[in-house]
Amino acid sequence: MKRAYLLQKLNLSVLDDAKSNELVILPRRFVINKLKERLVEKNGVLFDIDIFTFDDLINPAKNEVLKTRKIITREQEVLVVFQLLKSIFKGKKSFENVLTYEFTSQVIYLLNLMFLESKEYSQKDLAAFENYNFLKVLFQRYKEYLDQNNLVNFSYLQDLAIKLFEEDKLEFKEYSAAKIAFFTDFRCDQKRILKLIAEEITDIEVFMPFFDDIEICIETAKFLESLGFDIVFSTNKEHTSANLNSTSCQLKVYSYPNIILEINSLVKEIKKDISDKKIDFDKIAVVVPSVERYKDALVQTFSEEMLPVNLSCQKSLIEFGFIRFVLDLLEFLGGEFDKQNFERIISHRFLNKENADFEVLFTKIKEINILELEQIEFVLEELEFFANLYAFDNVIENLTKIRRIFNRLKRIKNEYDKLPKPFVSWLEKTKKVFEKLGITKEAEFVNDIEFVKAFYHLNEIFKKGQEDFKEFDSDFTFEEFLDIFKTILSQKMVDVSINILSGIDVLSIQDVLGADYQKVYLIGFSDDILPRSNSEGFLRNMRLKEELMLDEIKDFDYIFQKDLVHFRSILNSHDVYMSYPRYYQTQTNMSPFLELEGIEEVPVLKSYMPSDDKLTYREYKFVKNINTKDTEKTCRTFQVPEIFYIRDRELIELDSCPLKFAFKKFNIDEIEKEEKHFLSNLQLLFSCIQKMLLSKEPEEVLGFLISNIRYTHNEPVKKLAALDIIQISLEIVERMIEYGVKEFVPQNMKERVLVIKKMVEGIELQLFPNFVVKVGDEEILGFVKARRESKNEGIDKIWLATYIFELDKIAVIYLFENPRFVIYENTHVPLDKLNEQILNGIKEKIQKLSNIETYQKMQSFKNCMSCEYSHVCILF
Repeated sequence: MKRAYLLQKLNLSVLDDAKSNELVILPRRFVINKLKERLVEKNGVLFDIDIFTFDDLINPAKNEVLKTRKIITREQEVLVVFQLLKSIFKGKKSFENVLTYEFTSQVIYLLNLMFLESKEYSQKDLAAFENYNFLKVLFQRYKEYLDQNNLVNFSYLQDLAIKLFEEDKLEFKEYSAAKIAFFTDFRCDQKRILKLIAEEITDIEVFMPFFDDIEICIETAKFLESLGFDIVFSTNKEHTSANLNSTSCQLKVYSYPNIILEINSLVKEIKKDISDKKIDFDKIAVVVPSVERYKDALVQTFSEEMLPVNLSCQKSLIEFGFIRFVLDLLEFLGGEFDKQNFERIISHRFLNKENADFEVLFTKIKEINILELEQIEFVLEELEFFANLYAFDNVIENLTKIRRIFNRLKRIKNEYDKLPKPFVSWLEKTKKVFEKLGITKEAEFVNDIEFVKAFYHLNEIFKKGQEDFKEFDSDFTFEEFLDIFKTILSQKMVDVSINILSGIDVLSIQDVLGADYQKVYLIGFSDDILPRSNSEGFLRNMRLKEELMLDEIKDFDYIFQKDLVHFRSILNSHDVYMSYPRYYQTQTNMSPFLELEGIEEVPVLKSYMPSDDKLTYREYKFVKNINTKDTEKTCRTFQVPEIFYIRDRELIELDSCPLKFAFKKFNIDEIEKEEKHFLSNLQLLFSCIQKMLLSKEPEEVLGFLISNIRYTHNEPVKKLAALDIIQISLEIVERMIEYGVKEFVPQNMKERVLVIKKMVEGIELQLFPNFVVKVGDEEILGFVKARRESKNEGIDKIWLATYIFELDKIAVIYLFENPRFVIYENTHVPLDKLNEQILNGIKEKIQKLSNIETYQKMQSFKNCMSCEYSHVCILF
């Protein structure tokens, strides 16, 4: 018996009676995991039930195909398609400038649809060159290329695997029954698989969302009916785990002035439900129509509130900030001069490592029409002339930095060869640019996970490109290389998920379908992202859909209907909370879905002030600042907490900005700086140094590093990171051996604590070394220098060890400079004028720690903006 149950409420309970030797097919692996957890919880064990997506079901056939073919890499696919398009358009003037990265990306998307739908085009279609027939020619040639080289892409692999079943070359495993659930409709390849299953299995149940006023629901029901399914309209009473009161009460959507206030209220609602309704974290889902829009704000707020969060998200490599810098730099090196691009590049942190202030240069060239880089040099010479004329020392120093950075950029641009060359040569040339910039071995010690991921995926492209692109020996112009490179970056997806056991799931609207959550929080339901906008560019053209005969090119009406089915199903199946921001970049209104369902809007106006006694972290900070201001009006005296000791880092802050010192020392608006990534890599570096000094085998050291790198599960990325750490360790150990170092002992990590103390002006100063080295019988304290030398950097631990604690010898590891390891001997000569001034200034500040005037804001507005305490510094 084949039955299709048309439901308005969806829940995993419809699959509770799944038995051994049955097949269950679900739309997403996320829901599959939820079902497995539910069945194990219910039965105590997971019986012999195969729970698959349609794609997983045909894995045996895919493996059979891959015995004779290999999967083409994304990078190779981009290059092959680009070259085929180039040959098709050769001599056709109307297509001369069409080969942009956006065009190529969309063409690859269409090719995948053609493979997925197993298209075959006639010779008549291929001969004509009108409208979109060039796509049919391209498809045919690309398919021939794959066949000749025994290759497949994902969609072609899917098509060939299904054909093995259709041609009776393979058979599905024998099942007693099958259950298929939560599909709004079926993709063309899924329909092919479903037809095969319907022929082989006699007992099949399909559970699908159905609303009789939505066309795609009716069409899907008709398709199932054509396969011999009996249609059963269900009231859902037999398929719901609990009767929800959502339909009996009036649903409401709350609107807030902006996203931050919307998320603040979401947190309060979640905490209230956890407290009052005893809901577990893993029974809560936060639904966002756009994960990209909400990801960062949600993660930050949930972290502040100590709420665990699970978020599955992939991001195109081209969207990373570091990659955007890479592309801007390439356009600057190989393209025509663009003033705005020049300003972005030269002031970027990867070039401006000396923290030069470019405002003086940018102000000067603002009103000048700059056509080439040499004109900037004339402007710099003019600025230097006037600075020297009037003897402005601070301006002269800043201009010297600007000149050094400018000369470096100019040298790289002049050395960048723009003549046509093979793609591999372009990649090698581009890689050398980053080596000259120093963005190579430093990556491991940049405290930014997103940068590290982007860096290593880019490095992977450079490395694999040497092998993957060898066969493409034809020459490419710079413009062609840049478009191909952008397409490769846009096709490369990077996992930026956050996974915590028993956390709150942040999901897209389609992922929630069928999952058994106690409460679902729908946020961001504004009209600019729900329903989703249609695909960009020429894919909007429905004429292309007709000419290529592609069912999977969907119009806006289809997307609207599908999102509406998801939305209604969630409303009917779960207890819900809904909200949207009235402003995101521009003014937004609530989603039309909310109006269609007659949901009442409740505008929250006074949301800047806490509404009850349960405060979020943001509200607490807000109230605290208000209370502080009120106290200032009524109180005349201020009490500074008594200070008994100062740690080395606090002393450095006291010298640079007493106000920032106060924030940290007195726990005012305390910020916990995320340094886990940096510290874990520093521990690995130290362990590597120890193993090398003990003459451990290179394979053992490499294996140790790979097994202990935690921030990525990508093995090639791990290996690259490990090799970089080994290279730095090797340079350090070579220098240590020159100094006769016998032993290296890390300090102040985990349980090992070493503190050097000294009384200065009645206050105990504490110095925490990073390591100790033994040379002969002598133990020398050591420190890690994690920044480049800069005149305006201020004091550091090395300065403190030399001039305040007056250590006889100091060992230093430099992460970003050569030589990597140095042992300094303190000659105890009289201090020069500058260091004497600094030392006297520190002693004077220590004497005045009890005076409130010591903590006045002394930094410039610009410095405060770059400080992690800018949100309160500027107020002071």
